[in-house]
Amino acid sequence: MFKGKRIWVTGASGLIGSSLVRSLLENGASQVIATGRNRNRLISAFKSVADNQHLLLVEHDSGNPILPNVCHDLDFIFHAAGPMEREVVLQRPVSVVLPNITGMLSLCSFLRKQEEETGRKGRLVVFSSVTVYNNPSHQDICVSETDTSHAATLHDPTACYSESKRMSEVIARSFVHQYHTDIVIARFSTVYGYTTHIPHTAFYEALTKALKGEDIVFQGSGFPRRDNIYLKDAIDALLLTALHGQSGEAYNISSEGWGNQFAAVDEIADMIIRQVKAIKGDNSSQVIVAGDMPRKAGILLSHSKLRSLGWQPHYTLEEGIRETILEYLHYHQP
Repeated sequence: MFKGKRIWVTGASGLIGSSLVRSLLENGASQVIATGRNRNRLISAFKSVADNQHLLLVEHDSGNPILPNVCHDLDFIFHAAGPMEREVVLQRPVSVVLPNITGMLSLCSFLRKQEEETGRKGRLVVFSSVTVYNNPSHQDICVSETDTSHAATLHDPTACYSESKRMSEVIARSFVHQYHTDIVIARFSTVYGYTTHIPHTAFYEALTKALKGEDIVFQGSGFPRRDNIYLKDAIDALLLTALHGQSGEAYNISSEGWGNQFAAVDEIADMIIRQVKAIKGDNSSQVIVAGDMPRKAGILLSHSKLRSLGWQPHYTLEEGIRETILEYLHYHQP
């Protein structure tokens, strides 16, 4: 699929980025330039493929100017850079905004200039998010790619993430419309799976506590159900979108709830405990939710547009969590 292609992946040491880089190498890319802000994290993330002559690791912040001596003659750019952990979003909002705004403008301008100077028309794949949607109702809803009329309030402390993701899509469509730049948008639901650098998320906090036999305590209740998707299914969908998605269009990368994957964090924690017990034979952990508020309304992402490209999910929530635990134990247990 990507045989002989030169590809740049920003945010390459993250959950999706690191798995994407490996998939591109497996699919025959002639060179994958994997960039990230921390070189040590990059080296650690790709230790298993460090001797692959088609992989180039480069320390680079996507908010900074592009490195012309490294990034040139590109067929694809996957823009995965940008922190998403809640702690970073709340405490360092500028570092969240920059990759989505400044980084996007730089990448779009780069591809425009590359085509003008060399005639080579590369494609940019923008990583967007379920957060471009909002559910103002009191019932669960299923949204298609055009259902973006309801945005979160600008006073929301997480607006730096959701609004900069929305703006990155505006930038993308502006370049498509004005300069015919080739850009496609991948809107991810909540992706879970194994990664080398454990993110500070509720999923991994629950996983590590369950493996230690500790209780998983949630300070609050009423958590909405989310559209979750296992990493391997998400990568398959992403590659298909990159190859066959229509320029200027967005594609929901989601399970649409298939395989019991429309689940809240406390329900996922309970599933993690059950899977840890099934794998290790015993587990005394339990989920403790502090409160009895009714669940808030959740959002499902329709993936009918993605299915029209020939994609379908393969991992249920139970299977995806089991695979994640097994991989974690493989790399983190003696």
